[in-house]
Amino acid sequence: MAEHGTDFAVAADLPPGVTSMVGYRSGAAPEPLHRGLPSPRLTLVVARDDGVEAAADAAALPSARPNRLVLGGLHLTASWVRQRPGQSGVQLAVHPLAARSLLGVPAAELDVTAFAGAPVLGRAGERLADQLGETEGWPEAFALLTRHLRRHRRPVAVRPELRHAWYLLERSGGLIQVGDLAAAVGLTSRHLGTLFAREVGRSPKQVGQLVRFARASTALAAQARRGHVDLAVLAAACGYCDQSHLTREFTRFAGSPPTRWLAAEFRNIQDGGLPGDAP
Repeated sequence: MAEHGTDFAVAADLPPGVTSMVGYRSGAAPEPLHRGLPSPRLTLVVARDDGVEAAADAAALPSARPNRLVLGGLHLTASWVRQRPGQSGVQLAVHPLAARSLLGVPAAELDVTAFAGAPVLGRAGERLADQLGETEGWPEAFALLTRHLRRHRRPVAVRPELRHAWYLLERSGGLIQVGDLAAAVGLTSRHLGTLFAREVGRSPKQVGQLVRFARASTALAAQARRGHVDLAVLAAACGYCDQSHLTREFTRFAGSPPTRWLAAEFRNIQDGGLPGDAP
C-alpha cells in the first residue's frame, strides 16, 4: 500500500447473512474525517485497536469516544467517523433480514445514531473484539469472525413475502413501485409496509431509495477511479430523472452534492475504498 494510504483486504468466504467482510488498516496520514454513507445493509465494525469514533453528525463527533464494537441500523443520513493513523479493524455488511439470526434482534431495533454494538452483542462481542486484536493477519481475522457468527447464529425464519420483496427491490435497482411490489408478493401495500417497519424499521420506499443511492454512490466512486465523472450518464444509468434529481437525492443521503463528496473522499476512494467499505 502507499505510505499514506489505507490497506484493504476482502474476505472471500462469507457466513450466511453477511454480504461483505472488509479488513482495513489506515496509513500514516489518513484523511481526518470520513463520511459513512447510508446503505441498504447494516454496518458492523469490530476494531482491532481501541475502537472507532463515530457520530450521527459532525457536531456530535468531538464528544464521541472510541468504540470497539460499532453497530448501526438502516440510517438515512451520512454518519461521521474520525480516522486516525494505524486504525485497524474489520467491517461487515449484514443483510437487514439476517439481523434476528446473526444479532438476536430485528434491524428495526438497532439504533441509527449511537452506533453502540456492545449492548446488542454482549460479552460474546467483547470477547470477540479482544480476540480479534490478537490476530496476526487478515485470513486469521476473517476466520475468527466467521466462526463466531456461525457459532452464535439463531434458527430464525423470515417471512417469504418479505424476502421476495427485498429481492425484487434490489433486482430493480430500487425502482419498482411499492404497489407493484406488494402485488408481486401477494400483499396489500399497507400490509407490506407494516412488515418492513416491524422487521427493518424502514418502509419499502425508503429501502428502494437506499438501494438506488448505494448503486449510484458506488458507480460514482468507480467513475472517479477511472478519472472521468459524468453525472448525467450516472443519473440515467441509476434511474434518476436527470442530473438534478441525482444531485438532490445524493445531497439528501450524503449531506453534500456528488462533486463535493468526491473532493472530500477522493483519497479514500483512490486508496481502494468504496462507499461503506471501511470506516
